[in-house]
Amino acid sequence: MGKKLGFLAGLVAGAAAAHVAYHHLSDEDKAELKADLQEKMDMAKDRAVDYAFYASDAWDDFKETFSDQSQTVTDRVKNAASQFGETKLKPATDEDDSLRSELADVSTSADDDSDDIVLNSEDTFGGADVAGDATAPDDDSDDTKED
Repeated sequence: MGKKLGFLAGLVAGAAAAHVAYHHLSDEDKAELKADLQEKMDMAKDRAVDYAFYASDAWDDFKETFSDQSQTVTDRVKNAASQFGETKLKPATDEDDSLRSELADVSTSADDDSDDIVLNSEDTFGGADVAGDATAPDDDSDDTKED
């Protein structure tokens, strides 16, 4: 609250000083000051209008570019979809039928009574106890150390 009150007091004091200084000016100085302020206001208005036109032009360019890019993407998607439809949805040929029959032969040959490879630890490791070998090494080396 103190900062707001200090800012307001400074604003009021500055306005009072400007008012007093303005009334102590001669008529010629007052007219010159008014003309100078009017010129600066006109320049600020012109600059604001220029920036508004720049923003409008930039927005129009963006819309045009976006429209062009979206049309390009739409055309590419349509082209890809038509190519996909032509290659993947074409009617079956004799070559496809031969592949189907070959795959059917492979699946029936896998259904025969061929033996699967089964490994167990006794056959693989010669009956050695693999889990027992994985224990920590003996602590005999600690006895040789001197404190």
